[in-house]
Amino acid sequence: MNIRMNFNPDIENLIYGHLRGRLSSEEQAKLDKWLNDKPANKVLFDRICDKETILRKAKFFDRHSQEKMWESLESKIYKKKKRYFLHRWIAASLMVPLFVGAWLLVNNGERDGEKEVGYEILSGTACARLELADGTVIALHQDSVYSVELARGERLDNEGGMVSYAQDSTGEVVKEYNEIRTPRGGEYQIRLPDGTKVWLNAESVLRFPRMFSGNERHVYAQGELYFEVARDSTRPFRVELESYTVEVTGTEFNVRTYADGPQLTTLVSGGVTIYRENEIVCLKPGEEAVLQQAGGTIHVQKAEVESRLAWLRGYFLFDNAKLEDIMNELGRWYNVDIFFENTKVREERFSLELRRHEDFWQVLDLIERAGMVEIVVKKNVIFIK
Repeated sequence: MNIRMNFNPDIENLIYGHLRGRLSSEEQAKLDKWLNDKPANKVLFDRICDKETILRKAKFFDRHSQEKMWESLESKIYKKKKRYFLHRWIAASLMVPLFVGAWLLVNNGERDGEKEVGYEILSGTACARLELADGTVIALHQDSVYSVELARGERLDNEGGMVSYAQDSTGEVVKEYNEIRTPRGGEYQIRLPDGTKVWLNAESVLRFPRMFSGNERHVYAQGELYFEVARDSTRPFRVELESYTVEVTGTEFNVRTYADGPQLTTLVSGGVTIYRENEIVCLKPGEEAVLQQAGGTIHVQKAEVESRLAWLRGYFLFDNAKLEDIMNELGRWYNVDIFFENTKVREERFSLELRRHEDFWQVLDLIERAGMVEIVVKKNVIFIK
């Protein structure tokens, strides 16, 4: 699990100089100015200085213990590719970011915030609800393995968090739709009758016909879904979203339509065409279409594909993201509600990378300590002060 605040390197050097007692009067004045800029700076400074003994204690670690410490630190401190790697920092000197990281590591179990004892918050898992056109409801789970023939020529194969749905093509052609839905704290995969694969993130919906007939393949989507569309140049594949339609013949792309953010379509390979009222937008691989919830026109931008698709690899990856956006994402996956009592911290920005199955309390610990916020947990409700 890695976390990085946006921290001015000059301030890092000043704090490090303070710890070593080597600041000039001019440098001390700069540090004092930073401390007076906002209360959060003073909080972080006091916490760092209060843990100065960590560096002295590190000298008495045997070589093996030191290596383990640095390995653990390296897994917690995330830097962009263009910045110095961790081992370069160590080789140069024990800079303040490492000091902060060590402080976080040593104090990983000492929460300043409050949590309700005995209440367990778990990460999401592979689960979904499949409702067939005739009203039959089937609960899908990762551990369930079965193959079943249903009444109207339908066949389901479920194993390892993926369900395959097939329909006897000799049946009567009727425009009826099935629906697969993931809850908060759920994810699942489905293979459609044409061979298209769809991954559903938490709190997402896919409606698809019992069988693809005629000259098109048409589905409806909400939430966040990744499509790997089976190629068929004679039958375009159309994904109907809340505000526009995405059309492809065979490609891979991600759509995201949660109510707490913009609608995004990110193209990985192939090509897509987006239709919205009087707009037609074409994407190339590595681009994404963005439509703000308030409306307006679609604009195209270069996509941070690695960040967008991190959820497929089992990670969260945020780059300079607002705390509000991070907490909304975590809330969906850990099935908790988020309330900001301190509205100012919504805009605080972090770069954060962590496994989707990380222990939730450790995630809160790092956010609380690095962000100078207080987090209170009451059952499945997270209060940020």
